[in-house]
Amino acid sequence: MRESKSLRKAKSMGAPKSKPPRTQSSTKSRTQSQHTRKPPRTQKTLRVIGGKHKGLKLYAPKSARPSKAILKESCFDTLGSYIIGMHFIEAFSGSGSMGIEALSRGAKKAVFFEQNKEALEVLRQNLALISKHIDKSAPKQNPQNYQIIQGDSLQNLPTFLATLTDSSILYIDPPFFMRQNYADIYEKCANIIAHIHSRALGLIIIEHSSLYAFKECLGCFSQVRIKRFGKSSLTYFAPKELC
Repeated sequence: MRESKSLRKAKSMGAPKSKPPRTQSSTKSRTQSQHTRKPPRTQKTLRVIGGKHKGLKLYAPKSARPSKAILKESCFDTLGSYIIGMHFIEAFSGSGSMGIEALSRGAKKAVFFEQNKEALEVLRQNLALISKHIDKSAPKQNPQNYQIIQGDSLQNLPTFLATLTDSSILYIDPPFFMRQNYADIYEKCANIIAHIHSRALGLIIIEHSSLYAFKECLGCFSQVRIKRFGKSSLTYFAPKELC
């Protein structure tokens, strides 16, 4: 029996359309694009401003609030040649911008304290960048010239500093979200400093809100300099002569 024209039309409309098979080249190109894609939520907005890595662009998490270039430049201008041969300890390191700047300017080693997973990924990216950016006129970079300590800076710092023997500079910069209750976080930082007894620590620098003022003396350390940059400030502490 012949099918009616309307029945044949209904069958043809209801038949599913077949998709063309995925070619190997299209699958390969998609796989390659996935492997070459940059890590999410990062951007090269930082730059090394001095030393052997001068001009090198660094990654920063989009969620982070990196130190202002003018603040970083002022800090290392203040340190001058004092940074050469020192160990630079960066608490709440984020992208590691300050510690990497220290390495670029002659620090013997940088120690980074960080807890956030996204920031740790960016920190490792940036350390990989400087390992590829070696000045041909400079000696080969020591593969042991940095250390990453993963976890809460406030919890890990006291233990680390208690066994410190190398001449060091400590840089503390609590992240922006912790500054919402800044008095509490700064008091915790001050308490850590007040209980440092290592003579190896020659200088402590705290980046903080200009609305907050630290006590002039914290344990064996006393204020030697304060510099303000709008909403942010740098307070420097050095060991007392008699302590």
